[in-house]
Amino acid sequence: MKRKIILGRYMEGDSWVHRLDPRAKTAAMPLFMVAVFLVDGYMGVLALLLFTAVVIRITRIPYRYYVRAMKPLMFLLLFILVFHILYDAGGGKLLDVGTFKVYAGGLEKGIVSASRMGLFIMLAAVLTFTTQPEQLAQGLGSLLRPLTCLGVPTDRLVLMLGIALRFIPTIFEEAERLWKAQQSRGLDLSSRPLREKARLIIALLVPVTTGAFRRAIGLADSMEARGYRLGARRSRFRAFVWKRADTLFVAAFLLPVAAAALL
Repeated sequence: MKRKIILGRYMEGDSWVHRLDPRAKTAAMPLFMVAVFLVDGYMGVLALLLFTAVVIRITRIPYRYYVRAMKPLMFLLLFILVFHILYDAGGGKLLDVGTFKVYAGGLEKGIVSASRMGLFIMLAAVLTFTTQPEQLAQGLGSLLRPLTCLGVPTDRLVLMLGIALRFIPTIFEEAERLWKAQQSRGLDLSSRPLREKARLIIALLVPVTTGAFRRAIGLADSMEARGYRLGARRSRFRAFVWKRADTLFVAAFLLPVAAAALL
């Protein structure tokens, strides 16, 4: 909890959401995505924010950790907002300073679009904060199992997801260690031009990428040494049981879909 929280990290807890079937939480995500894409105004955004705040409250994980999970993507949210403000000339004019003009329609679309992305990030954080990576991958595999009849390699998809969920936090931590090591050797970007800052940051991607490939090769060798084979029949350490609470959780996500369609 004292470390920097990033999207994809599991946080132990005993809340009602933690105890839900991973399949229920995974099935709720598409419903919430539909609600997010149906939102087209301030009232719809406000309704989804209230709903998301209630879900976050139920997880018993402080709100500040969800804010920290959004920090790596704050630049993207700001870019979406500024892009709409600068290039959308719909609605009445709010500000006119030389070549810089702000229109009400562009401002509204920018806020709504950035809010859509923020809402999706927050619910994705709910999913990853309250579900262990292996359970999340297993739950998704159960939901995608019918697609095997169509020739979709669900085993490969689930394996890729499980490995990605485990390695993303590790890669971020390794990048943070490299960055701190460079700073301890005197690296200071505050006084450097933007182009040089970008060059130095990109240079850090080389050891991070090399470390990721090294970990991937080691993991593949370990899996082969233990006899892991794709498509082989295997038992599960933990069997999922769908309960009434899981049905209620999924049904609750029909409310934001209905609210987004009406507002």
